[in-house]
Amino acid sequence: MFHVDNADFIADKLAAELLPNQEYREAAKNSAEAIARRVASRGGPKGRVEYDVDWAMLSETEPPAWYLSCADNGDGMTRHELGVYTTTLAVRGANQNQSLTGNQGMGLKISGPTRHKEGLLIRSLKAGEASMVQVGWNKQTKQYGLIPLGDGGEEIVSVPTEFFPDFIIEAGSGTVVTFLGNSSGENTFVPAGSPRGWLFKYLNQRFYRFEDEGIEMLVRVPTGDVEDWPISREEAVERTKGKGRSFNLSRVNGTAAVWDDASKKLGDHYSGTVTVAGDPAVGHPAANVHWWVLPTGPGSDVSTRTFSGGSIGILYQNEVHDWRTSSMANAYFARFGVLLGKNRVGFVVEPLGDTVTSDFARAHVLVGGKPVFEHEAWVFWAEQFRSTMPQEIRDVMADEQERMQIEDPDRNKRIKERLKDVMSLLRPVRARRRADGSVKASGPTVSGGTSGTKSNGTSTSSSSSSITRKSSGARGIGSLLSQLSDAGESADLVYSSLELEPIWRTEEEASSYALVGGDLRGLHDRAAALVGEDGATAPLLVLNKQFRGYTAIVEAVNEWANPEGDETKAEVIETQTQEWITQKMLEAVSGLRQLENGSSWTAQTFNEGLSPVALTSAFMADRYHTLREVKRHVGSLRQTIPASTETADAS
Repeated sequence: MFHVDNADFIADKLAAELLPNQEYREAAKNSAEAIARRVASRGGPKGRVEYDVDWAMLSETEPPAWYLSCADNGDGMTRHELGVYTTTLAVRGANQNQSLTGNQGMGLKISGPTRHKEGLLIRSLKAGEASMVQVGWNKQTKQYGLIPLGDGGEEIVSVPTEFFPDFIIEAGSGTVVTFLGNSSGENTFVPAGSPRGWLFKYLNQRFYRFEDEGIEMLVRVPTGDVEDWPISREEAVERTKGKGRSFNLSRVNGTAAVWDDASKKLGDHYSGTVTVAGDPAVGHPAANVHWWVLPTGPGSDVSTRTFSGGSIGILYQNEVHDWRTSSMANAYFARFGVLLGKNRVGFVVEPLGDTVTSDFARAHVLVGGKPVFEHEAWVFWAEQFRSTMPQEIRDVMADEQERMQIEDPDRNKRIKERLKDVMSLLRPVRARRRADGSVKASGPTVSGGTSGTKSNGTSTSSSSSSITRKSSGARGIGSLLSQLSDAGESADLVYSSLELEPIWRTEEEASSYALVGGDLRGLHDRAAALVGEDGATAPLLVLNKQFRGYTAIVEAVNEWANPEGDETKAEVIETQTQEWITQKMLEAVSGLRQLENGSSWTAQTFNEGLSPVALTSAFMADRYHTLREVKRHVGSLRQTIPASTETADAS
């Protein structure tokens, strides 16, 4: 029906949408399908895929070219099939399973030649016929296609079976795809700037479980510099026996298998699946939330094989998409209710049902055509998961909460007492609908608030733990009205109390918290951050012990009041500095929240106004009064502070 006038433009346009390293994923999927066809048609040995040095090319090039190859013992391709499948976009392929949710017949042809202008060298063995082609950017014709290989300009040539690994020869069929890079002799085995285990980690991150595929996938992981590498497959095999520096084939198991092994160090019940119903009536399908609790300490790090804890991805057809890691995962963990200790927890969410697909680039999983993290179903899944959160995850948060108990329990009482008058200057209207209420209210709705007092002085709710918010149908959003109006609904007034717990932490410790608006820097070089779902409701304020604005004030007061460097005085100075900075930051957060009205001051506005960057601005804006208050209080205490034993002995 359609004709393409400029296929090269289509190829470049589609390639621009692909993720980094996509060509290696495409090669793996092609290999898996080829193995499945071979096993179904004639059985034979177990499926095997090897990402390794192309040893045949290494021995044929001078100087030796370190090219990466992907070899499989699938059903292979004949000379004719090589010509058809490597040059036809959207080809139906050997599986005849072309569809929007299946093989689209474009992946490796798009991602390979566009990212390796020198080409892909493909050799295949089938029915005793061994053939080879090179597809890439043809410098003569100025277009993508087959690059002549033979002396007479032949595009498809025969090759000896010695050009194939032994496991392909044993199976009687298979294919080797070699990635030639963008310049002659380019090292594609370990590309410039990449760590030695780059491909091993990428494939583990990309795939969920490889045992589910019935395939053994291996990746060669070198050590040392190029000069130390073996120059033949035989020498590499000897290295695996301990003769020389490691140059081993490492098995790819997938993120789920890596996390399984790690969580089992804690016990058999530290991973599982929670199925959440969504709301199919409004187009929100069900989903499986796969979860893991990961250990800490020596020998527990999984970061060389896949993502660490504190990461969340979306599962579709045994591949994990849309990974959110580190601080970029904060908002999603907060939605799931994991505010503390998130670096010990990992999630993979698997949407279910016929409305679940993937985009062409295999970059995003879609629900009804919309990426999962942008779909309303995500909010339902998160709320439903929170209500059935596994006890093992709750225990992680409880452990962290025990660790963060306030060093001076009276500090908050003193701060709240000092702030009482200023916090009463501006009290936003919050009214809860009630049939026999004392007022009439309407206007934009606002978030649900924490514990408070009605206008008649009775309690409206009881607070739970200092970081655990009560569950409501929709996170409390929309539950309260924000304006008094004679034409409004019957309601009772609700006044929010100051329920914000401050703690001081290092930047590394704070990385385990679900920071609001933490971006890629988290708390690094920031004064403070909120921990929770959003700026309007986050229950925890974490202040940075390492922030240079804070340490500069501590140093200045020590120079003024403690030039001798007495440890006891230094401790008092640090305590006083933290107390007055805590008061300032609590006032900044709580005061801004008093502006909440559901229209001009919304949840998104608070995310911006109370981000780590914005809180740093608040810190830096009033250092004059902070320094003055600290000096005043330290000065009044200076004569009563006993010298430390070490200083007294020295004097």
